[in-house]
Amino acid sequence: MGELDEVVPPLTISPQGPVETGRRAGDPGPSQSEPRAGRRACDELPAVTRRRRPSLPAAVRGLPLGPPSGSRVLHSFLWFVQPTGVRSRQRWLPSLVLALGLALGWTATPAAAVAPTAPRVEARTAVVMDAATGAVLWQRQAHRPVLIASTTKILTAIVASDNYSAQKVLRVPEAAERVDGTRFGYRAGWLIRRDQLLTTLLLVSANDAAETLAAAWPDGGRAGFIQAMQAKAAELGCTDSTWRDPSGLDAPGHRASAADLAVLGRALLERPVLAKLVGSKAAPYTWPSGRKTVLGNHNHFVGWGRDPGALGVKTGYTTKAGSTIVAAQRRNGRTLVAVVLGSKVMYDDVRALFGYGFKVRPKVDAELLGQLPDPPQAAPDATLPPAADRITGRVGASPSPLVERLSLRILAAPVPMAALGGVACLLLGALALVWRRR
Repeated sequence: MGELDEVVPPLTISPQGPVETGRRAGDPGPSQSEPRAGRRACDELPAVTRRRRPSLPAAVRGLPLGPPSGSRVLHSFLWFVQPTGVRSRQRWLPSLVLALGLALGWTATPAAAVAPTAPRVEARTAVVMDAATGAVLWQRQAHRPVLIASTTKILTAIVASDNYSAQKVLRVPEAAERVDGTRFGYRAGWLIRRDQLLTTLLLVSANDAAETLAAAWPDGGRAGFIQAMQAKAAELGCTDSTWRDPSGLDAPGHRASAADLAVLGRALLERPVLAKLVGSKAAPYTWPSGRKTVLGNHNHFVGWGRDPGALGVKTGYTTKAGSTIVAAQRRNGRTLVAVVLGSKVMYDDVRALFGYGFKVRPKVDAELLGQLPDPPQAAPDATLPPAADRITGRVGASPSPLVERLSLRILAAPVPMAALGGVACLLLGALALVWRRR
């Protein structure tokens, strides 16, 4: 036999422990009154040939040698965790850290590789803008001046709402009865209140209502109203438009860009009376004769009710301009404005723009459209910072250049930072396991 082999004499198992059966003569034997409860059926073991097992340390003698109960995950990683008296008390902690790290890594790492694809838009020019900041989320030739058809009536309604009182009564001119395009049916000489004219202007795109509002301008009539339209557009931050007609007909020189229309759409939504009109599926109307009717919204993005959160705003069409639309939608506390000009599938284009816009956030270097209204005067700590500072995070005291550069990088790439956080959790879990093993 080998060096460690030996013949083990038979043992007698007793509650006090193993006793050698081959005692010397004269040694006292076990007491006859010794209880036999708990003895196995076979107390006498024959001599066998076995290898000597190394003795266990005193600290672990008497501990159970079977596999410890607890986490199955730890039982499969015996190299990391051994069943000692200290480790068995908190053997669930490394498993918990490892599970959390795996969960974060699994959710964060695939997100870094998935980014929203650009929207499929058929229009010649289009833009989608974040209404809160004016930041452009996606655009196609957004500053190209083109024909815009009846989306012109957005600016017409803004000028009339800001300068005429709600109860002002206006006389229908002869030019309104003869105007080309869509007419509601006003007759020359009728007296119509401002709110009734705005209702037909925005819901059914009535050109005779636009001409009535323009002709009542106190300083210069229709020509003065068009000058007021140009001044209001410049005041709101429009840079690419020239206005020559209150209805949106193809007048020489009458042009606007998708960017300017997005600015005007946001400005209309800031006026409660106009926002309520463009966001309604239908509105009641009373004729001068007293007959009452209900007008449906010609804008199917709102009128059909297929798009939850739709806020309006206005559609248009002429043969040369094609189909045009300025739309707004609100989801999860965010409001976006989308403009589509010259499209045969304008509603599909708008939905594609919103589908993309609500998946992304404004970039740090995004273009800002228009002039945002000044925040209300309040306490210094309640004053809102400028829109550019709200995007970049430069609020309050100016940070150090290093901190500012790091914050800009984090804001520009939130998804990779989430992936990095998941990897860090995985490393922490592995370190926790090694630490528990040591």
